[in-house]
Amino acid sequence: MTIAADHRTDAADIDLATRRRAEILDGAIRVISRDGVVAAKLKDIARESGVSLGLVQHYFDTRENLIDETFGAMMRVISREGAHRVGDEDPLEVVYGMIRLHVYGTVAFPERWGFWSELWAASGRSERIRGLATQIYELWARPLEAALRRLSAEGRLPSGADPRRTATGILALMDGLSIRTLAEPGAFAPEVMLGILTEWVTTQLGVDADTAATAIAASGRDGRLSDPPALTPELIAAALLDTPTA
Repeated sequence: MTIAADHRTDAADIDLATRRRAEILDGAIRVISRDGVVAAKLKDIARESGVSLGLVQHYFDTRENLIDETFGAMMRVISREGAHRVGDEDPLEVVYGMIRLHVYGTVAFPERWGFWSELWAASGRSERIRGLATQIYELWARPLEAALRRLSAEGRLPSGADPRRTATGILALMDGLSIRTLAEPGAFAPEVMLGILTEWVTTQLGVDADTAATAIAASGRDGRLSDPPALTPELIAAALLDTPTA
């Protein structure tokens, strides 16, 4: 499995085979989110996708292959946005931008995190899925740690702060709050989660209030992240057609 680069794909470029695969993967994501990885059956995925069981078996020769490709497809979807958080941006804006992207993402929060919670649970039972979980974690960690290393090189982190450990702490808090938000949506809305994360990171990085406010505002200037679209076969198909890189 490889991680996709961020190359935008026009809807007109999506061929029929890719559309069909995306429809099946979209259905698989919904079934896994609802029933869990272990209970997900090909016939249920076919029904959810609106296609025949034979078509599912035509594109995915085994259930294991379909499950792997389903997690890989979601990894590609999130990587398309994560790729925007690297480059010439101020590294502090990248950090706050990654936090915002984690909270709001490219698809609705319950749909996205219900699916990922199944990945984490299944990784404890399957070495194969554990490998996918590791790749997804690295997908988030890489740009975040790179931004923290830039801050360290510029003398903008507290003395003795380790970028890798700090990135690990941020990701751990993200994951924990995500679970609370799924379990208690009334008490832990995504906006509450974002506020807790930004306050904690501001304190850990030793950023003064004015600098933090400026970076947070800049990281949120792309307002569409506050209102992510529903996951659709079209969104998955576009991600599938992105050129992968190792």
